[in-house]
Amino acid sequence: MRKFSKILCIIISLLLLITASGVVAIGFWLYPYTHTTMDMSLLPHLYQGAPAKLYAMSCSQGQMIEVEDALPSSTQKFIAVTYQDLPDTLTQAFIAIEDKRFFNHTGVDLWRTGRACVNYLLGKDHTFGGSTITQQLIKNLTSQSQRTPKRKINEIFCAMDLEKHLHKQEILEAYLNVINLGNGCRGVGGAAMYYFGQSVSELTLAQCATLAAITNNPSYYDPVAHPEHNMTRRNLILEEMYRQGMITQEACTTAQNTPIQVSIQKETIPSSSWYADMVTQDVIRDLQIIYGYTQDEATALVYHGDLVIETAMDKDLQNILSAYYADLSHFPTGEFGTPQSAMMIINPYTGDILAVAGAVGEKTGYRIQNFATDTHRPLGSSIKPLSIYAPALAQNIIDFASVFEDQPIKELKGMPWPKNADGLYRGKTTVRDAVAYSTNTIAVQILEKLGQDSSFDFLQNQLHMHSLIPPSAGQANDATVSSLALGQQCYGVTLRELLGGYTICYEGIYRQPVSYHRVLNASGEVILTASQEVSAVLSPENACILTHLLEGVTQDGTAASLTLGDKLGISIAGKTGTTQNNCDRWFVGMTPRLVAAVWMGYEYPQEMRGITGNPCLGIWDSVMLASENVYDRRPWTSTFPSHPDVVPLTVCPHSGQIATSQCLEHLPHGDASPLLTGWFDIKKFTPMDCPLHKQEATGGEA
Repeated sequence: MRKFSKILCIIISLLLLITASGVVAIGFWLYPYTHTTMDMSLLPHLYQGAPAKLYAMSCSQGQMIEVEDALPSSTQKFIAVTYQDLPDTLTQAFIAIEDKRFFNHTGVDLWRTGRACVNYLLGKDHTFGGSTITQQLIKNLTSQSQRTPKRKINEIFCAMDLEKHLHKQEILEAYLNVINLGNGCRGVGGAAMYYFGQSVSELTLAQCATLAAITNNPSYYDPVAHPEHNMTRRNLILEEMYRQGMITQEACTTAQNTPIQVSIQKETIPSSSWYADMVTQDVIRDLQIIYGYTQDEATALVYHGDLVIETAMDKDLQNILSAYYADLSHFPTGEFGTPQSAMMIINPYTGDILAVAGAVGEKTGYRIQNFATDTHRPLGSSIKPLSIYAPALAQNIIDFASVFEDQPIKELKGMPWPKNADGLYRGKTTVRDAVAYSTNTIAVQILEKLGQDSSFDFLQNQLHMHSLIPPSAGQANDATVSSLALGQQCYGVTLRELLGGYTICYEGIYRQPVSYHRVLNASGEVILTASQEVSAVLSPENACILTHLLEGVTQDGTAASLTLGDKLGISIAGKTGTTQNNCDRWFVGMTPRLVAAVWMGYEYPQEMRGITGNPCLGIWDSVMLASENVYDRRPWTSTFPSHPDVVPLTVCPHSGQIATSQCLEHLPHGDASPLLTGWFDIKKFTPMDCPLHKQEATGGEA
């Protein structure tokens, strides 16, 4: 019987060897059809280097300067360690349970791979298994975890290639710095501090085995939530260490009898500026796009690659905005507490994001939710200049003084629809006043002439508002009257997207907002140059007219309370917005050299009860007053860009045509003239006397 068992073991071993050899042979046959997904050049920067340094322009100093404390170097849950820091018992614990032939193979353990393949082919285990520490390192770095033969073969070749470039100690060091050890801990350095309040060099044998037990299944073997599960696997590891001659029987027994004792340390949460978070996210995204890195690879390069990022930030403006948003006294309190808010300032002639604030109050973390760049909210009437008036000007559907009837279009559930925000209907109304007073009825009428598809196409393809839901998505989409004319989108867009759209008011050119210009590696070589969408969307003439329309909002419309223009003697323009049930408030405000947007609302949308007016106006007024005083780059003017073909003409507000003496006789008089100064493209607008009041003067119909 014993002889038969021995023969059976030999046969099984031969089968495993043959299977493993077959897998390797098949792998080499498939090699031309596979590709490595790990960029070996990233390895030196995965955990050893310093986080990227950020540089920004300072107007007051007139040069680029480094932004201090821009990115945190580490957190309690990640502490880089070198191989010399690692106690033998820690490396032995991982090797004993994860890869006992680690120092003898060249990246692939043929015996374990063969056994895993047999199990896979017999349907016993579809996870493959059999990974060496080198293979696990590859999987951790590339985030490739699909359970497919192709992924496994790629991993094998990556591991074999890696073993040619690094010593075993270097591989082990990298592996122990990047593995997931639960509760947000990456690597043994952070895990040792988080679970035990100690550095890795101070860990006991039992603690080393406790950490090694976690990696197999960080949730199940969590020593905090499931100490009994961890202890079972910990004791198995200790037994393996004894069997493999790494520790004595006495040391094994003592450690196995030691209870699981964790001492969770209160986490120190590092912080960074809102701008640093935003630019980090942008650079990580672009590294993935340009180089094909995974998110983990790109993140590691930013935080440990000794990069230099030349941002688009204006340091002085960022300081002003950060200080304002850190002070809670600047924000109102309603029945449900203080709402959230966000603000961004850009240079409309370059698209440079000069400053950003992502939430109210002192920032206490890094890469946390940024309401300016991450959050999607309906835009209310702040969308109308972009969805209605700009494309309607471009298609010659309207001019500055086109006249519409401000009245309900139909009844909806027994109520007049649409309803204006102030509840008033003004009869004959020019486009100028429709914009100034945010008249819903006229926006809907113009949309009917423009067409919903045309309006949506303008937003998504000309202004790159890709957060909007296209009609092809099904019934719930944003190519609707509600979304385009009334500003009630399904989910909304980000403040950053909205602000980018308003750059067309400056010379008609859309400029995508950008947070950085270049990224340099540790050798000073440029590895990224920001890509930016720049395209002519409106004619310069129509852009000039659109800006004049938006000036009406701040002169006597919904943003007339602003004081910035009078205090600095400059022109200002903009558009307010309010969403259904007063859940969101918006203001996009423009000066001749800066454009900024402000949003306010609760984190989880609900009515802002107890908060009157539009607080975004006061926020914008205060921040921009301070910003304009320091943003002093010559040359600049106190008025918006003009165009020689756009001229002012005095028109009758009832007809939109050239005013006559009869208009003055028939229009109601107040303290100011009832006539309107309109702005027109003289090449397109053919002046003619007001026909309406000429008829009245000769006894015709009004």
